[in-house]
Amino acid sequence: MKLKNKFYLLFFASTLFVLFTLQMISLHREKEAFYKRLEERGLALSQTLSLASINSFVTSNFSDLNFYINELIKDKDIEYIIITDPQGKVILTTDYSRSSDILYDPVSIRAVRAKGVIYQTYKLKDLKIYEISSPIQFSSIRWGNVRIGFSLESLNQQVKKAIQLFLLLTLAVIAGASLIFLIIGDRITHPIEKLIQATENISRGNFSVKIPVKSKDEVGRLSSVFNRMVETLKEEREKLEEANKNSAFYNERLERKIQTLQLLNRATKALRTSLSSGRKFSFILSISMNISRADQGVFFSLSGKKLLPRATRGEDIDKEFFTRLAQKVANSGKALGIINQKEVSLKLNLPLKDIKRVTAFAYPLMAKNSLWGIVVLNSQEKGFDFDELQMVSTFLEEANLIMENSFLLDLMLESRQLDSFNRLASIILHDLRGAIAKLSLSLHNARRYYNNPQFKEDFLATISASVKKIQSLTEKIGEHPAQLELKPYSVNQILKEVVEELGLRSIPGINLREKYGDIPLLMLDASSIKRVFRNIMMNALEAMPEGGILEIKSLAKISDSQVYVEIKDSGVGMSQDFIESRLFKPFVSTKEKGLGLALYSAREIVRLHGGEIEVESAPRKGTLFRIKIPLFAQNARKGFVRKRLGQYLLDMGVISEEKLKKAMQVQATDKRRIGRILIDMGYIRRSEIEIALEKQREAEKKMLERILEERL
Repeated sequence: MKLKNKFYLLFFASTLFVLFTLQMISLHREKEAFYKRLEERGLALSQTLSLASINSFVTSNFSDLNFYINELIKDKDIEYIIITDPQGKVILTTDYSRSSDILYDPVSIRAVRAKGVIYQTYKLKDLKIYEISSPIQFSSIRWGNVRIGFSLESLNQQVKKAIQLFLLLTLAVIAGASLIFLIIGDRITHPIEKLIQATENISRGNFSVKIPVKSKDEVGRLSSVFNRMVETLKEEREKLEEANKNSAFYNERLERKIQTLQLLNRATKALRTSLSSGRKFSFILSISMNISRADQGVFFSLSGKKLLPRATRGEDIDKEFFTRLAQKVANSGKALGIINQKEVSLKLNLPLKDIKRVTAFAYPLMAKNSLWGIVVLNSQEKGFDFDELQMVSTFLEEANLIMENSFLLDLMLESRQLDSFNRLASIILHDLRGAIAKLSLSLHNARRYYNNPQFKEDFLATISASVKKIQSLTEKIGEHPAQLELKPYSVNQILKEVVEELGLRSIPGINLREKYGDIPLLMLDASSIKRVFRNIMMNALEAMPEGGILEIKSLAKISDSQVYVEIKDSGVGMSQDFIESRLFKPFVSTKEKGLGLALYSAREIVRLHGGEIEVESAPRKGTLFRIKIPLFAQNARKGFVRKRLGQYLLDMGVISEEKLKKAMQVQATDKRRIGRILIDMGYIRRSEIEIALEKQREAEKKMLERILEERL
């Protein structure tokens, strides 16, 4: 479509839009004025009829009112007048067929319920009605309603006339404007057609085209700008041809950088695998030489202050030169380079200016400000440019971080194993003190009651039991904290034994309530679990010095594969702050002679079984200890996870056996799940663990059902 025609269509559309908008505004204002007049007129008539109706309602004589209504209905705009009582029954109306009727239509209902004057518009048969309803009210008494309905037919007639006038005006305006547009349209479009022809010539490569400037209006300025644009395009074309000659060189460098980045990505992934330290050193050197295209390279590690070459690549290596350069880096801790046969300290975060070739390069690898390795590269013939050195340094920084994390992981494993041993030793020390206290008390009483035969028997039994306990505890000191003496036991039986030992059923003032659920046998260290229950029950008794209610409850939840033991007292309770900051802290106690290890040891024992302890309490509202123990004991559960989840991951080819062993070492002293540990160590992705976990859950569910059938 030609530009001239587009201008005409735009003009035609805009003219119609403006005229239509003006007409709509005019019609809207006319309607508002019409409704305003109707409201004022209707309000005056309804109020007059209300006053006239009060006298008729009082005297029960509606003849004068009826005459007045008949006079009003002669107005062609008034469609009807209705007088109703408060219940909506018609008293007087211009439609005699509806006399004495009670009106139930929505319009009538709203009029009866209204507390003041209301205005309603609705359709009655083929007519649109505008009704004004006013209450007949004197003082506080409401006698009824006056409803006057006005026909909107006159409004419709006015609207039709306005639309007809609008159409005539629109046709006249469009006809006159079109004539003017046709006269001046050619004068506007002719210069533009010349610009189009010139543009077509330029597209064919002819930059000698020029357009004469004959006016000073917008078209004239456009022609001037067009001529300048042609000159600029001619110059840019010459520059582009020159730039194309150099693009091949830069494309080659870009492709090489992309390949180097891909190599860096694969190399960092490989370094996170379970390679030995020696193989990692060789791998780091190999990747560094590949990135820089070096001819020779040596990787040095430090043993004390002595440099040891751990990996070497290249022929005819000058060991003295490489060692001397590495020693200078070890002394300074900074990267060095050989530039124009001079040793220079390099800052690779800034471009190297006015330097054409670096023939040798040495870079330090440091962990927490401690130097552990040095990479030395040499390329006498080609040398290294800045981009190559920067890429090598980037890779070495990433490799340095990965190796540092590997060193820290090994230290963390050793630290956690030592920490677990110390925790168990603290627990056993607490129990040893208890056994020693019993022996001390027995020896103290022996001075007075030693000749009593019954005392001798009890004395020897106490000594025998204490010796056995001390012997058992000392044997456990050398055991690994995660290893428990797991045997099938009944949780309910252990609870009942603790109740009997503490004599809870016969303590004055203690109301003991017991409720034991149907629980299968669990793999437990019975003596340790009994100590947990005993410590919590004794704490409950100490919290109720004047007596109270002690509830013991057990149940099994198959849905989450756990057994719940709840011990609740009605004692003094604890604040949330005390629970979070002090309750399970070792060596923190509210007792004068306590070590604060009872609840600490209880929690550690439950954790060793793979469970947890929850506490709910508030001051003066008692305390609830909830012990959760898995239906699979911790050791048995670990074995199950190793066997199933680990095997699935191995079968999927996403993890090696060495990685799985490292993760299991971490889990031995860490309460996290094996999948979470593998993800945190960077060995696998979340999507891979989810696939293996789904298979593991299916197998675990089947095994759980089988075990429960056997135990029940």
